[in-house]
Amino acid sequence: MRFKLFFLVYYFLGTSIGFTQMSAWEVVESMGRGLNIGNTLSAPTEGNWAPIIYEQYFIDVANAGFSNVRIPADFFGSRTSGITSNWSANPNTSNQYNGSIADFSVNPSYLNRVETVVDWSLNQGLYTVIDFHGAQLKSEFLDTFNASNTDVYTSPSSAKRAADLMKFKSIWIQIANRFVNHPEQLIFEVVNEPYFEVSAAEMNALNAMIIEAIRSTGGNNSTRSIIITGGTSTSYQAPTTIGDQVLNSDPYLIASFHYYQPFNFTASSREQYTNYTWGSNADKNTINNHFNSVRQWSEANNIPVTLGEFAADNADGINYETGVSGAFNGPENASRVEYHRYLAEQAINRGFSFSAWCAGNKSTKSIHLRTDNPQINNVISGTWVEDVKEALLADGDWPECYGPSSADIIKNPDFECGYSNNWSLSVQGNAAATFSAATASVFSGSTAARVDVTSSQNYNRVLLSNVVYEEDLSDKKLTVGCYVRAFQPGISFRLRFKSQVNGTTTYVPSEIFQLSTNFQYYEFEYEAPQGTSSVQLQALLGADVGTYILDNFSIQVEDTSLGLSSYGPLPKLILFPNPVKDFLFFKSDLNINNVKLYNILGELVFEKKRPNQIYIGQFSKGLYFIKAEFDNGIEITNKFIID
Repeated sequence: MRFKLFFLVYYFLGTSIGFTQMSAWEVVESMGRGLNIGNTLSAPTEGNWAPIIYEQYFIDVANAGFSNVRIPADFFGSRTSGITSNWSANPNTSNQYNGSIADFSVNPSYLNRVETVVDWSLNQGLYTVIDFHGAQLKSEFLDTFNASNTDVYTSPSSAKRAADLMKFKSIWIQIANRFVNHPEQLIFEVVNEPYFEVSAAEMNALNAMIIEAIRSTGGNNSTRSIIITGGTSTSYQAPTTIGDQVLNSDPYLIASFHYYQPFNFTASSREQYTNYTWGSNADKNTINNHFNSVRQWSEANNIPVTLGEFAADNADGINYETGVSGAFNGPENASRVEYHRYLAEQAINRGFSFSAWCAGNKSTKSIHLRTDNPQINNVISGTWVEDVKEALLADGDWPECYGPSSADIIKNPDFECGYSNNWSLSVQGNAAATFSAATASVFSGSTAARVDVTSSQNYNRVLLSNVVYEEDLSDKKLTVGCYVRAFQPGISFRLRFKSQVNGTTTYVPSEIFQLSTNFQYYEFEYEAPQGTSSVQLQALLGADVGTYILDNFSIQVEDTSLGLSSYGPLPKLILFPNPVKDFLFFKSDLNINNVKLYNILGELVFEKKRPNQIYIGQFSKGLYFIKAEFDNGIEITNKFIID
């Protein structure tokens, strides 16, 4: 809610207030849950495929609790003047093309209409996506990339391909110029579902061209979030074909995928699709696996993700305008509701914003019944398909730790991002053990790792492992530390690095550490030999029956070839309690020279030299950031919550 409030203040008061630029990750989190307006503005004439839209629609959407609206719009056809058909489609003719951006002009009346609709959405505090989308976009532009479309295909080296690309670029520059001063809550989406016609390589080039074109217009477009997708692969695999050069070219990119699987269910109002039920464990496991692969790609490539479309056909194929059921049936209502609920929940759980597909009252996929238009007189009354609307809003929790992944050798070292995030337990042989979150017994923060060993064997039969770090660590000394306690006296553990050295797997364990029933600090040094290409930290816990609590891992890396610390030494900063009501305390392994406290707007609100605690009771509740400067010059920024 705070994002919407800040946005409304910004939008109405303008740029006189010094707001910090939101990252693409923050934009996606703020987008949250939303809807598409369907083929309203993307129809050849507004009103042909869905009712003409009115401001009340956006009031309804915001009042229901949604946070974003995706607006498909088609700028091809009669909406942009300037032809490309006079240029040769034959190979090796691109040098004949001598046109320019100025050859094409978007109809100002259509741009005015799009701007009116966009402003209606923004005025309700909704994050708003302009999505280049439509049948004429497909027939005039996207279809020309696919050689199987023999009637319209153009060679990549042809003059017509050059002209078509120039037209697409010209349209985007005109869109960008029109919205150059609109707030960052307006988002541009390069093109809808290009992957059915456009190859991965061609889509990479297209993305790069439009990103550069949008950025060239300056103003708020310099940092506006841009949604992109890849070519060739469809559905949840679409983002995975985006090239590294595109991904690394701009920090304000958001990847998109659409999801309509399984078609036999989601499109079952059509004759050829006949599965009317959904929701088994197998059905849900398929969603989990697909969404997990997207999240893993997102984390590996440091780019946030939005689920741009998903939906299932109306129950029994019903048409809400006429009240008539479909000729070929359709999904059972309970299955349709559960499909929307589960996909929404799983998207939010993984940090994907979403925009469910809703094409209005007379379509096969309805959520809002378009009663914003005063001419509408549906046989089935109501503003919403209520159970589906409520399902989209019902469940899901944004990930505890969300944002670009770090390049740290130990990921999630304090378990505050979820005890099992980047950590896994392996139990072998005759040993038996379980892995869970410790919340009542922690060294700091709110969560530690708990491993209960109920049957022991050898140390390496119960392994708590962090993720594999894959970088050249030749001639580096790794010093890892952690705080560990046991519930019972007389039990022990070891640390170990599993490494790949010149293609061979090696294991180097620490000494045996005897545990206390109180937290103690344990440290292990490992010198990586030449040829070390990866390391993985492991805690070996299988020798004794008992309960182990592990917390606050840290690592220091030194370059032994130079005798210098490569990354530090890396200071450790612990804030507690967090959330906090009055005094915030600091714990660090290095001296803190200075701390600065910033609110969520990026404003400096407090500064203190050499603190070990600060009183924060005078500040408003909410999220704050603290920047600590250490005596060695290193700065670390952490976040905390005032409750």
